Amino acid sequence: MEERGPLRPEDALGSPPPRPYTTHRVAEHDGGPGSARGCEHCGQYVGSGALDADVVRAVLRNTTALVCILDAGGRIELFNRACEELTGFTADEVVGRGVWETLVVLPEQDRARSDIQEMAAGPAGAVAEGTWRDRWGRTHLIAWHNTPLPDRDGGPHRMVCVGVDITEQRRAELRLHEMASTDVLTGALNRRAMFDALSAALEPGGGGCGVLYCDLDGFKRVNDELGHVSGDRLLTEVAHRVRGVLRPGDLLARPGGDEFVVLRPGAGPSALRELRELAGLVGRRVAGEAYALPGGTGRVGVSVGVHLAAPGEGPDQALGAADRRMYDAKRDARPERVRTGR
Repeated sequence: MEERGPLRPEDALGSPPPRPYTTHRVAEHDGGPGSARGCEHCGQYVGSGALDADVVRAVLRNTTALVCILDAGGRIELFNRACEELTGFTADEVVGRGVWETLVVLPEQDRARSDIQEMAAGPAGAVAEGTWRDRWGRTHLIAWHNTPLPDRDGGPHRMVCVGVDITEQRRAELRLHEMASTDVLTGALNRRAMFDALSAALEPGGGGCGVLYCDLDGFKRVNDELGHVSGDRLLTEVAHRVRGVLRPGDLLARPGGDEFVVLRPGAGPSALRELRELAGLVGRRVAGEAYALPGGTGRVGVSVGVHLAAPGEGPDQALGAADRRMYDAKRDARPERVRTGR
């Protein structure tokens, strides 16, 4: 393909560039003013209000949509004002350079380069999401609508990319999801999210799941003597202490009241020792130091029931088994009791 220099924003729509996204003169047909007009260059018909280059340039300059034009190799040929304002980079800095090397975040660069090549040769209307970085190191998630512009022979030529920054929209969606799945007081998973996570971990063919059912000892006394504000603070601090002994991948849930559940997805048949050790850590951490609360100082203990749930086991069955072990531990005044549940 013939090598062309980069297309600058100030002259991108001035002198007619090569097809297919050229703007060119049209000639009026017989019918007088207001009739359809034929294009001298390609024979296509347009309305009587055909846009000239100045109008198109003004639209690109003032639209809030992100507009890029890439050549067949993914190099930037046009970078409109909205792109400049979002990224902090000027058109002079990026035109002529590959979009993946200048704007796409490092983890997505290889995929972006491959996607651009596929979309340039594909049908119109491809939609994709990608993450751009700006001059200040911030990232922006952008939804792109990409339209390839083939050459006269139908081969990859250029691609018009029109995007919208959806970063805040996605963050709002995540916040709503967190609110729907999180216990407001402690930040742990709520009951519904706990069941969803346990169900996923126990799917047939999966790795199983370790379940620790924890019930605080002495919470009612603290709550009654020091007040509900102190009780709420205590629950928050207990959740914080339990998180401190969990490893990456473990999940903490609060199904209600003064009960907590720890899930360890992927815990196989050899994980009983690890689960026993974890139950001991939870017991020692929760009961270790006194809690400084708004109404005074309080202490609680914890009874922990441990169950190793096998793949295919129902979440109700797994939680029920761990709950029974917890009551065994509470009745026997022992910090933990371990059963395989199989």
